[in-house]
Amino acid sequence: MEKWRQFKIETKVLVIGFLLLGAIAFLSSQKKDPDTSSQDSTAPSKSVDTFIPRGTVLVPLELANAESLSSLVGDMGGVVDLYLAANETRKGGLKVGSKLKLLRAPLNPQQYAVLVKDSESTRLLSYSGPFIAVVQNPDERSTGIAQEKRKSVSIDYQN
Repeated sequence: MEKWRQFKIETKVLVIGFLLLGAIAFLSSQKKDPDTSSQDSTAPSKSVDTFIPRGTVLVPLELANAESLSSLVGDMGGVVDLYLAANETRKGGLKVGSKLKLLRAPLNPQQYAVLVKDSESTRLLSYSGPFIAVVQNPDERSTGIAQEKRKSVSIDYQN
């Protein structure tokens, strides 16, 4: 107690202030949020369909590059151009969508969907996946689905 009396008043106020702040921080971290404590922890979170803007639909996609994409886009997704992936019967690289909003599934982050106008969803669904998503600049958000299916063009170079 003798050492305490030797400190300046500013130092005493500073020590008491730190002790009070520490006690407040400790007590506030122990409080439970009344909203979360009344909910069952196994209750499902809000469905993503409540966040879809009017006039648009969310189309789930099979992406051939989903694993690569997961390290490039944020937790919610990004803006992408959509291409058909190559398979045994077709060459890849056909662009089917431009500057589409790509969203990650909240319950399974390896699953993706794109947000498109309701009128364009049937056109997108006319293509059989898997697709390849190419990340675009997020400031350009106009959406568009390719107008019609184009046939692959092969060019033979003659020597």
